[in-house]
Amino acid sequence: MPLQGRVQPYVFGGAGFARLMPTAQFTLSSGTLPDGPSPAAGSNVTDQLETAGDFPTPVAQTAFMYSMGGGIEVPLARHWAVDAGYRYSRISADTPANVQGGTLGIGYRF
Repeated sequence: MPLQGRVQPYVFGGAGFARLMPTAQFTLSSGTLPDGPSPAAGSNVTDQLETAGDFPTPVAQTAFMYSMGGGIEVPLARHWAVDAGYRYSRISADTPANVQGGTLGIGYRF
């Protein structure tokens, strides 16, 4: 969006799909597992918990995702500019994920 001033605002949006492949790892700090064994403290007990049925293995899934945001760009010199922006993204999975972020950058245009 060209303007007469030096500050150039912008908006953006996008949509697509995200591939989610969750993983989990459990480390025993102390005590016994629900099915009886007592591994050493600090041991990875993820496999034992999954085998005993105490923790279901996370399933990979593909979910709809969209992003939107905006910002400003300010020219510094003939080829240099500073950019500041904000982005919001949402992944509509079984457990939805909302992500927000700010950006600040400097760029060179050819």
